[in-house]
Amino acid sequence: MNSTTMSRDGDKECDECGKSVAKIWRVYRGHRYCGTCYARVFKRKMCPKCGNYARLPKDDLRAICQLCHNSKPCARCGKTEYAIGKITPYGPVCNACAPHFRKSAKCELCGALSTKLSRISRLGHDQRVCPKCARSDYSTCEACERHRLLQQSPDGRMLCKKCLELDEIPCSVCGKSMPAGYGKRCQKCYWESLFNKRIAMDCAAFSTPGMAVHFETFGQWLGREVGEHKAALTIHRHLAFFMEIERRWKAIPDYNNMLEHFGTQELRRVLLPMRWLEECRLVVPDIRSKEENSERRRIMASLKKLPRGSRGQTILEGYHKALSDNLLSGKTTLRSIRLALFPAVVLLLKAGEMGCMPPDQKAVEAYLEKTPGQRAAVSGFVRYLRYAHRAKITLPQNNPQKAAQRRHKKLEAEMLELMRIGESGDAFLQRWIAVALEYFHGVPRKRGLLVKAQELHAGDNGDVTILIDGARYYLPRPTSGTLTQAHFKPASEARYLPSNLY
Repeated sequence: MNSTTMSRDGDKECDECGKSVAKIWRVYRGHRYCGTCYARVFKRKMCPKCGNYARLPKDDLRAICQLCHNSKPCARCGKTEYAIGKITPYGPVCNACAPHFRKSAKCELCGALSTKLSRISRLGHDQRVCPKCARSDYSTCEACERHRLLQQSPDGRMLCKKCLELDEIPCSVCGKSMPAGYGKRCQKCYWESLFNKRIAMDCAAFSTPGMAVHFETFGQWLGREVGEHKAALTIHRHLAFFMEIERRWKAIPDYNNMLEHFGTQELRRVLLPMRWLEECRLVVPDIRSKEENSERRRIMASLKKLPRGSRGQTILEGYHKALSDNLLSGKTTLRSIRLALFPAVVLLLKAGEMGCMPPDQKAVEAYLEKTPGQRAAVSGFVRYLRYAHRAKITLPQNNPQKAAQRRHKKLEAEMLELMRIGESGDAFLQRWIAVALEYFHGVPRKRGLLVKAQELHAGDNGDVTILIDGARYYLPRPTSGTLTQAHFKPASEARYLPSNLY
């Protein structure tokens, strides 16, 4: 009897008759048979696949012998020529796939679950460890930069076995000297070979020979542009763009057709292919068309911000149609339409929150209270609401005093935030002085950002005096630290605020 037909089991209980036995004689499709049941169920007959005689289940006409069963492709990876690593309920699997059918167990060193536990004698213990712990004594070779088990060389370097024993060997392709740990080829030849192989693989995906030639030419250009190492890693990501061109046009189209199909946003994602197309004169970019496409895309995004079928969307589409009519007559531009739609969308959303559609006077005032700088931008939409929807609304008068108060509160909040942060870098100091000058003295922020070291003078209590165009401005210290004259560099040594101001 072949030993492969016998199996021992911890329970030693036959699934056929239910008796406890000393030995399980056969496990067939997960079913265990004792010696008596095996002799009764399995009869000697011809295997329908190979024609040899074997003991097969008498009631299963499609049963095949164990040798034929084990000659099936790997149940996981489909490999046909392999050494059997494990017989599973799904069929035989190769050695590489066998660990995936084992039960996970804890590594006896780190406790991580793994199906690939092993004992490593060089670690000095017999504990079962995971692959990570098994390579815990590996490191990067100082010659070939491979992650391997290292030894110390006579010159003190930590090298892998190959680099230690063979030192440097000639590359089998270019003949140049290289660390032995590289193998047969140097890094340059390896990446060059891999790059050319990947280009050939991608070219096989095209059905049009002309597009395959274009992609190959682009690949060679990419290798020169970014280097063969990076090009080998990134060439695949450009394939989809050329495949879409082939599917749509079978050849390289003109720029406007590409712009209409892909859009500005998608073309920005393929900058390198577009650069190559421009350098080869296969496409000539149209800056005006590109800007118009971008504006149209942003206009469509604004139109989709309101719920579909809502009253607000209907009003916004009517406003857009009115603006489009002005565009046809040459009274406006796409950019102006896009800038006009943005405040209209925000006002409609605000009106929807307040439950008034179309927007009423309260909605307009609430919107301008929060964003007073949009008063001019929203004026066209307010005029449209008055004439197209008979809305009784007007733009409130601009109140400079109120705007100044809002600006003052905003600067105050920004100063409190800076005091809370309390950093000590150049950028922080420039921002503090710019904000404080505007808050306390009304000096424009852009002037405060240009304050130089020679315009600063520190007081004994840490306050700062700034001289700007002959006028003195006093500022409090930004933190609890004290500023002294020793913290400032001479004007000849620093153009802007010194980093050691504190």
